Amino acid sequence: MISRRLFSSLWITLFLVSALSPACSAPAPAPADIVKATTSGEAVGSADSQHPVQQIWQDNYPLYQKIQLLPYNRELLSGKLDEAIFREYIIQDYHFCQNYKKVHAILLAKAPDEKAAQAMLNYIKMIDDEVASLHETYIKQYGITEKELTDPTEYPSTELYNSYLVKTATLEPFEVGLMATLPCHWVYYQIGIDMKKAEKVPGNKYQTWIDQYGTTPWEKSEVKKVVELAEGYMQASKAETRLKMKDAFVTAIKLEYLFWDGIYNRAKWVE
Repeated sequence: MISRRLFSSLWITLFLVSALSPACSAPAPAPADIVKATTSGEAVGSADSQHPVQQIWQDNYPLYQKIQLLPYNRELLSGKLDEAIFREYIIQDYHFCQNYKKVHAILLAKAPDEKAAQAMLNYIKMIDDEVASLHETYIKQYGITEKELTDPTEYPSTELYNSYLVKTATLEPFEVGLMATLPCHWVYYQIGIDMKKAEKVPGNKYQTWIDQYGTTPWEKSEVKKVVELAEGYMQASKAETRLKMKDAFVTAIKLEYLFWDGIYNRAKWVE
């Protein structure tokens, strides 16, 4: 049972987060290095009958590989990405992270046990830390205004992703909402791991951003913790819920693709 103190902090967190507005992102290897990494099938995590969530990741590894191959990620690693695109990405990513906090706050309110509640509180803090340590550096560097952050021109792909996460966290059981958040955690971690197999480009202006991801061994990573949390609920769930969990993961990883692709191609709403 969730303690009274944790229950009180839950509602305080919800109140604070609700005042914010609605992506996680990360870099990837250059084409040649991508081929080496992906054809070897070196996906992080082991899949077997005792690890249904890791099996879902393995089954959808081709979707992850498509994210690796996006022009945005290749050009980020090479340092050739247009700074105007990266600046727009920072705005959209900041907007996504605020929504991502809301989603975890919704899941916090629905947490079925103390372990899940503590995990959601931890992820909310992690999102805040990422924004403070990384986003704010680039916000200052590119002169991004407060208005651009609080009232951005939201891309359709960003809005779709944000809306899907909120809807799933709100309307579906806790474990389904949790699975919808997982691709954001896992894709960035895996890309960081694979990216480090590629040779660094001297003078890459995006290297600080690149270095943020995939730095912790899998066994000690926060991603492994959330995967194990989801594993426990999936193993204890009925077949109908397990199917919903799988579908939520697949939809969210596709939305990860659309998020980066939309920004790179500047796919904005028609005016």
